[in-house]
Amino acid sequence: MREFGLGVLVMAAVVAVYVPLGLGGFFHWTVTNGVLFTALWCMPRRMWPWLFAGAILARTINSAFISTTSGDPGTFLYYWSGPMQFVLGNILEPFLLATGVLLLQQWRVSPKDPMSLDSMARIHIATALSAMAVVSKDLAYVLVDGRIGDMRLDRIVDMEPLVGPSLGAMLAAFMLKNFLGNFIGCILIVPLGAWISEPAHYSPSKPIITSAIRYLLPTMALYLVLSLSRPGSNLGELLRLLLMVAVVVFAMRHGWRGAAVSVLVASIAIAVEEHVGLPVYTPMRLQMFIAITGAMALLFGVTVDDMRRSSALLRQANAEAAALTAKLHASALRNLQAEERERRRLAADLHDEFGQNLTALQTHLKLAQRDFVASGRTAVVDNLLELTRNMRRNIGAVLESLRPAALDELGLYASIERGQIRRLVEEAGLEFDAHLEGDARLLSMLAPVHRHAAYRVVQEAVTNVVRHARASRCEVRLRINLRNDAIWLFIHVSDDGIGGVDGMRANNGLTNIFDRVVALSGSLKLADMHPGLRVHALIRQPFAEFE
Repeated sequence: MREFGLGVLVMAAVVAVYVPLGLGGFFHWTVTNGVLFTALWCMPRRMWPWLFAGAILARTINSAFISTTSGDPGTFLYYWSGPMQFVLGNILEPFLLATGVLLLQQWRVSPKDPMSLDSMARIHIATALSAMAVVSKDLAYVLVDGRIGDMRLDRIVDMEPLVGPSLGAMLAAFMLKNFLGNFIGCILIVPLGAWISEPAHYSPSKPIITSAIRYLLPTMALYLVLSLSRPGSNLGELLRLLLMVAVVVFAMRHGWRGAAVSVLVASIAIAVEEHVGLPVYTPMRLQMFIAITGAMALLFGVTVDDMRRSSALLRQANAEAAALTAKLHASALRNLQAEERERRRLAADLHDEFGQNLTALQTHLKLAQRDFVASGRTAVVDNLLELTRNMRRNIGAVLESLRPAALDELGLYASIERGQIRRLVEEAGLEFDAHLEGDARLLSMLAPVHRHAAYRVVQEAVTNVVRHARASRCEVRLRINLRNDAIWLFIHVSDDGIGGVDGMRANNGLTNIFDRVVALSGSLKLADMHPGLRVHALIRQPFAEFE
């Protein structure tokens, strides 16, 4: 019982909407079919019989009004020429209109889904299919009736018999006019129906409605005033172009919903002009203007929305990537800082424990040296002393790898220019040059982990030159400055040897320095110099991280 009551209510609503729209329409602006198409698309199929019944009842009521006002009553139900005309003109149309809706459902295009370029294109195809089905029925009707005419408001006008040499042209014009009318009626209403029926499409609706009231309605009023003040002039064509510009601008600003509103407003203005004015062009040319403008505006508007959604998703992805990068950077920095603290601890332990023990061992061996000499075992004590010296050198090398002493004592640049790195190069017989550019005071502001990473980049690059490049010279250049509230340290290490980028890519040391540099928001690049290789590294430290 509840379902029956709901169905009756739906049927009554169709009649209440359909009848006034039908009386105020005409063949080349069939908004009634757009309303029915939208209702079929938005409502469940169990309501379709009630929608069909309401549409047939409304069309019957409209026919009675039209027969009365036209003064041409028929023999069947006071309007139709016969039962066949009644079936063709009144009953079949709602069912034929449903063909496009069934196609949309087959494509799974729902008013609940976000409107996309693909779905809007499918809506255009489906409405065109429904329009073709209705036109086929209209052609059969006029062939059976033997007459062809038009309708303006609630009157039949320009009724002519289907005779004469221009019969083909008359039928072609009739079919094109009716096709465009049904197509326009659908594309004007269907997007609005999807917008109104689905709450997901509501946001943001208020700015669109406000802009329409503020800009579109005055534009339509101005268009009507100017076009009606100069009826029959070419001014109307220029004004229609301005209407098209307004439609495009509105679609660009508000997407497919803005296009739907602006196309509806523009079509209403043109319909009023044709009803009460004297347009320069035939109704068919006006139809073409509305159809092309409406279809392209809707497609353009939904493309704008797609681009905005893609842009929003891209911004969100970039923000998430930036947040993830920041987290990874912070994690890598914490790992480097933990590694640096562990290196300091190990270096201190080695220096305190092994260094002191080796010193004590050397002292005891020297004190016992006389006893060994007296007993004729001089070689033994000499070997033990040499062994302790080698152990001291080895421990010194380990300490240097863990925490270069010169880095704390001399600073970054001096430890490179006068420390172990220079000795390594010169002992290999290479010429060594070191340069510092920029603001040298910023070197003291580098955090320990950044100083140590920079030193390791230079050390690893120089070690690669000494071991593999067969070079005659090696150059290290540091450049440091302040940019965008961060300290930027550029490191260049170059040589004139035979080394190349491919050889460095498989180097484990390169992997280590790459990890360090990237963890410090930097970058590492290799370039062939022909001859030689250049290692270019950038290390960045936010100024707020200065300790």
